[in-house]
Amino acid sequence: MNVLRSPSMWAWVVCAIAFTSAVALAVLVLLERDDLPVAIVDQLPFYVGGAVFVPFIGVPAAIILRRLPRHPIGWIIMVASGSIILDTAARWIVIEGWYLAPGSLPGVEVAAWFAEWTWYPAMIALLTFVPLLFPDGRPPSRRWRPVVIALIVWLVLATVGYALYPSEPVDFVDVPRAIRTDAALPLALLMVLTPLAIGTGWAAVLVRRRRARGDEREQLRWMLWAAAIAAVGWAVLFATGAAGVGWGDWSPVVAILLGWGPLALVLLAVTIAIVKYRLYDIDLVINRTLVYGALTITALAVYGAVVLAVGSVAPTPADWRVSVLVVLVVAIAAYPLREWLQRVVNRLMYGDRDDPARAMSRLARRVSDTAVAEDLLPAVTTGVGEALRVPYVAVVTAGSAHPIAAYGTRTTEPQEFELVHQGESIGILEVGRRSRGEPFSAADRRVLEDLARQVAGTVRAVQLAEDLQSSREQLVLAREEERRRLRRDIHDGIGSALAALALQAGNLRRSLPVGTDGAEERATRLESGIRDAVLDIRRIVDDLRPPALDDLGLAGAVRERADSLLPGRVTLDIRTRGSVLPAATEVAAYRITTEAMTNAARHSGASSVLVRILAADGALRIEVSDDGDGVDGVDDATSAGVGLRSMRERADELGGSCEVVARRGGGTTVRASLPIRLEREGRPG
Repeated sequence: MNVLRSPSMWAWVVCAIAFTSAVALAVLVLLERDDLPVAIVDQLPFYVGGAVFVPFIGVPAAIILRRLPRHPIGWIIMVASGSIILDTAARWIVIEGWYLAPGSLPGVEVAAWFAEWTWYPAMIALLTFVPLLFPDGRPPSRRWRPVVIALIVWLVLATVGYALYPSEPVDFVDVPRAIRTDAALPLALLMVLTPLAIGTGWAAVLVRRRRARGDEREQLRWMLWAAAIAAVGWAVLFATGAAGVGWGDWSPVVAILLGWGPLALVLLAVTIAIVKYRLYDIDLVINRTLVYGALTITALAVYGAVVLAVGSVAPTPADWRVSVLVVLVVAIAAYPLREWLQRVVNRLMYGDRDDPARAMSRLARRVSDTAVAEDLLPAVTTGVGEALRVPYVAVVTAGSAHPIAAYGTRTTEPQEFELVHQGESIGILEVGRRSRGEPFSAADRRVLEDLARQVAGTVRAVQLAEDLQSSREQLVLAREEERRRLRRDIHDGIGSALAALALQAGNLRRSLPVGTDGAEERATRLESGIRDAVLDIRRIVDDLRPPALDDLGLAGAVRERADSLLPGRVTLDIRTRGSVLPAATEVAAYRITTEAMTNAARHSGASSVLVRILAADGALRIEVSDDGDGVDGVDDATSAGVGLRSMRERADELGGSCEVVARRGGGTTVRASLPIRLEREGRPG
C-alpha cells in the first residue's frame, strides 16, 4: 500500500504509459505513412523523438521524487510527462478517426483541438518554473513569491487564450476547430510574453549564482552548463526554421537531437544536481564538452570547406573515394587539433597546471604585491586557487586544527601537501579536487608540490613576522605594566616618604628657639630642598603614566579631558565596566582618544563630538566622530598629521589598528581597535 502511495512509483507508472503511447503513435505514423498527409508524415521525427526522449523526461521525475517526495520540480516534470499521454492519445484519435478510418472514432474534432495547444503549458512549465525553483524547490527569496504567483496566473490565462482563440491549425490543418471564440483574443495576446516568462525563470538561476556557495554553486553550474548547450541547439533549430528548413528537411537523427536533445539535457542536469549524484564532476564534463564540441565543429567546417573547394574545381561531382579521402585527411588533422584544443581548454579550466613556471611567477607577484602581513597568506591561498582553478585551498600550520588562511569552500577529502622549510615540517597545504571522482593528475601534483615549497617559505616568513609583532606587543605591555608599578611604588613609597620629611623639616624649623638664625636658615633650605624633590618625583611619576588614569579610571580621565578641551560639546558613550584593562591598552586608549579630541578642538572647528569606547570580544574599540572641517587645508595640518601618525603607532604597538576617515556630510571619524591580551588583574588601590 505504501508503494502505491509513493510519488516515485506514480512517476514510474506515468513514464511507462507515456513511453508506450509515444512509441505506439510513432509506429502508427511510420506504418501508415503512405495513407497520411505529407504534413503529418513530416512530423515523424517529432513523434520518434518524443518516444525516444520520454524516458529522459519521466525518469528524472521518478528519481527526484524517490529522493525528495515533495520536491516541486519532481512534480512539475511528472505532470509534464502525464501531458504527453494525453497529447499522444489525442493525436492517435485524430489520425485513426479522421485519416485512416474516417468516422470510426467519436470526438475527433475535440481531440484535434486538444492536440493543438496541450504542449504549450507543459513546455512553458518546464522551461520557466524548473529553473525558477531550482535547486531547492523554492524561489530565490521571498521577494520572488509574487513573481511566481504572477507567472502561474499568466500561464493559465495565456493557455486559455491559446486554446480558445480561433487560430489556424498547425498539425491537423483540414480538421475543423471544435472550440473557438473571438472573445479569447486578449488572453491569446498574452502569449507574446512567453520569452519574458522564460527569461524570468533563468534570471532566477543567475541571481542564485551570485550568492551561491558549496553544493548549491555546483548545482547551478550543472544547470548553466546544460542551458548553454540547449541554447546552442535551439538556436540552430530556430535559425534554420526561420530560413525555411523544417522537420522533414533534416536527417531524422539530427532533427530528433535538435528538437528533444536540449530539453533532455537540461532535465538530466537538473536531476544530477538535485540528487547530488557525481555533483562535483561538472568540471570534467565541461572540459570534455568544450574540447570535443569545438573539435566537432572545426572538423565539420573543414570537411565542408574541402568538399566545396573540390566541387568548385572538379568538372564532375566527386565520387565516394574522394569523400573517404577527405574524411581521412580531416581525421588525421583532428588529433593534433584535439591536443591543441585540450591545452587551450585546460588553461581556461585548470589555469597554469601545464606551465609550472607561470604558476610560480604568478604566485611570487601576488606575494610581492601584498603590503600587509596579515593579508599575505590569504593572498597565497587565493593565488594558488586561481592559478590552478581549484575550488579550495587552505594553509594549516602544525599543531592547529583549523586553517589560518583559506580560499573557496572546503570540499570532501582535499589533497594534502606537506609544507617543509629548512627540513622542518611547519604545516600542510590542503587543496580541494576539482571534481569528487577525479584525482589530481601527475602534472597537478608536480606543480602543487613546487608551490607547496614556495608557500612553506611564505608561511615561515609570516610566522616570524607574527612572532616579532607578538614580542613587540609583550614588550609594550610589560613596559606599561612596569611603569604603572613604578608610579605606584614611587608615589606611595618615595613620594610619601619625602612628603613626610618635608613636613618634619617644617616642624623642625618652627620649633627652633628665636635667635638661632643659622639653624633656622639651614632648616628652611632643607625643607625647600625636600619639597623640590617631591615636585620632581611628581613630575617623573606623571611622565610615567597619566595620573588621571589611576585616580579616575579610563572613563573618568576621558571625561575630565573632554571637559577641559571641548566643554559642553562632547557626548560620551563609554562601556568598559567589568573589563579590567591592561596598562598598555588603557594608556593607548587614553592617548588616542585625547589626541582625537585635541584635533577636533584645535583643527576642525567642531561644534559637537561623539566619543564611543566599548570593551567587548577581547578588544577595546574606540570611535571619535566630529562634525568639523577636518584637518585638510588648515595652517597647522602638519601638527595634526603628527598626532594622527602617533595614534596609528600606538595602536600598531599593541597589534591593533587605527584609521582616520572623512564622514559623509563633513567631519572626521577616528576608529581604533586595541586587543586585550594581558591577564586581567585588579586595579591598584
